[in-house]
Amino acid sequence: MNSDAEMFRYLVEAVQDYSIYLLSPSGTVTTWNAGAERIKGYRPDEIIGKSFESFFTGEDRADGLPGRVLAVARRDGRFETEGWRIRKDGSRFWAHVTVNAVRDDRDEVIGFAKITRDVTVAREASNALRRAASTDPLTGMWNRSAFLSELGQWSADAAPFAVALIDLNDFKRINDTLGHAAGDELLRGTAANLHRRQELGIVTARLGGDEFAAAALTPDARAVDDFIDGVAAAMHEPVLFHGKSSSVPASIGVARFPADASDISELLVRADAAMYDAKERGATEAMRYREGLLEHSASRRFLGRQILGAIARDEFTLLYQPQSSLKDEVVVGWEALIRWQHPVLGLLHPGEFIPIAETNGTIVQLGEWVLRRACSDAASWQDQARIAVNVSAAQLTDDHFLASVTRALDESGLEPGRLELEITESTLISHRREVIATFAHLQKTGVLIALDDFGTGFSSLDTLLSFGFDRVKIDRSVLYESLQPSRTRDVLRAILALGHALTATVLVEGVETEQQREILRTEGFDEIQGFLTGRPGAGPMRPGAGEPPRQAETPFPEAAEPALAAGEALLAELAARDAERAGPETGQIRLALP
Repeated sequence: MNSDAEMFRYLVEAVQDYSIYLLSPSGTVTTWNAGAERIKGYRPDEIIGKSFESFFTGEDRADGLPGRVLAVARRDGRFETEGWRIRKDGSRFWAHVTVNAVRDDRDEVIGFAKITRDVTVAREASNALRRAASTDPLTGMWNRSAFLSELGQWSADAAPFAVALIDLNDFKRINDTLGHAAGDELLRGTAANLHRRQELGIVTARLGGDEFAAAALTPDARAVDDFIDGVAAAMHEPVLFHGKSSSVPASIGVARFPADASDISELLVRADAAMYDAKERGATEAMRYREGLLEHSASRRFLGRQILGAIARDEFTLLYQPQSSLKDEVVVGWEALIRWQHPVLGLLHPGEFIPIAETNGTIVQLGEWVLRRACSDAASWQDQARIAVNVSAAQLTDDHFLASVTRALDESGLEPGRLELEITESTLISHRREVIATFAHLQKTGVLIALDDFGTGFSSLDTLLSFGFDRVKIDRSVLYESLQPSRTRDVLRAILALGHALTATVLVEGVETEQQREILRTEGFDEIQGFLTGRPGAGPMRPGAGEPPRQAETPFPEAAEPALAAGEALLAELAARDAERAGPETGQIRLALP
């Protein structure tokens, strides 16, 4: 019977995937297994008795690496590394190597056990994954992640550097008129022009779309000037696309670390502000960030460029304000109110970015995010109250709006009857046909529809009667003006009567005092919303202190005059209609005015 030692020897010699052999104390090969022959190409009689130095590259041998390997293994008992090794035919492979010192009973080193594994394929796969994770597939440049990683390393080393953000001014027109293939050619050509500046120490990246970035270490003012000149020169070079060679104007903004900002995200915001300054000025040269520019650039166009990215970065959040029944003061609904936690500008309220989103078209994506988040949150609450979500005209006229509502309900599991979509009077008037068709379809599925800010527009009675709203919300300005000593409550009563005639629940917004609540309860209103019953907060499952009122959220007397005029016009129209309908009681609309 074979001894255990013989069995072990047979096992080692039979291994095919690992090169396993012994070295003498001086590094001479003394054994050789099948795996070593397969990986390195030597038969046993060709290599046994020769130095293991033949497996190293010429550079490693000249550097003394073989001797260091044995010295470390002798001292520490083990040496492990990865590197290039040479086969018998001269080809190279990437090897994972371990060398263990072999000692006798007297603790003397009598040789080394060496195990080598060919990991070339695994290394190439790992490198390919790293390249894919850090490379823009269209241009081959670094992507945003790799670029930010490099900037992070520079900032950690406290090395001064400058960053340039670049935007191609005519890219959308080229893409729309010449096609996406021409647009891709332009992007690749621009990338090539920028890439050639690497010889000047400039690193470059494509951040997405037609936005590029460049950065360089800038130890002094002269280096900053050289960096800016290099980037500008690259952007002035012609690019071959759609069969023509042409220069495409670009806007370039530059910011310096740490002179302009000591935080990477703030640095990029400042470079973006400078770039937008260049775009607004029509500048052909790079614009540097200067004090006060960020505040100027926190404008419609500056914020508008960041909305889609802010959605992706989860910078938006929803607060919820309760809507309460006047009958028993129970919370019957929650209105979703969006806020933007901007990384530099701080907390932004809807009035600071919603008009921008409506202008540049990003309101559709932002509105869809609100809808999905609100449905998801509401579905998680034990409170079974409805969730009210504002929708814009752009959303209602978008071909995918109905699908987005269905998807939000399906993904969240929220019952359709708990979702209420709010539309303003102005949207109803300007998009009557689309709104009525869309909402009629949604109501069939059980979704509730509310008319928001009622009393601030000039809706005709025909418009209001053309659709069966589930709820009518009276704007805070109507409440404020109607309760002034010099005014009567006729406007409120007229709207209440109309709402009830339309079988709609009537909710009054902006209720802030007990006196207002009691008046509204006495007059017969159904629901209220305002600071009296709850400020915007985390919702029923995560109650929080909410946020303090802002000046823009409190009603002003001057803001109520248009509402009063609208209400008085409505009164006149109601009175005329009521007179016309005098006669049989069936179908009459009677207004109980004093």
